Amino acid sequence: MIYANRSVGKIFSKGMCHPFFFRGRPVDYASVVEKIEELAAGAGGDPSVASIDKMIRIVDLSTGERRTYTLTEPGKSNPRRGLVSIFSPLGAALLSSKVGEVVKVVMMGFEKEVRIIEVQ
Repeated sequence: MIYANRSVGKIFSKGMCHPFFFRGRPVDYASVVEKIEELAAGAGGDPSVASIDKMIRIVDLSTGERRTYTLTEPGKSNPRRGLVSIFSPLGAALLSSKVGEVVKVVMMGFEKEVRIIEVQ
């Protein structure tokens, strides 16, 4: 969960040097920071909203494959273990999404749609 006293700058600067940091346009970074600020302001209190340290279960709408991820700060990510940085393409797309929502994720030039089926 994101707490209001946590520094957005601290999270952002950690991501800048992390190997899984996405190399997007400034508007992409701004979008993630905006989501973090909204969650810190209170939207993260909703148990159905994906935020840092929450487990998110998704289903790929094109294949039916189900996967489980935990959103993390950049320095704690480990994609092989399902720990996904909020600054990765997948993490940025999932951040602040809600149960039942369909999210578009662009990774390695491919666009996928996934549905959020559970947030814990």
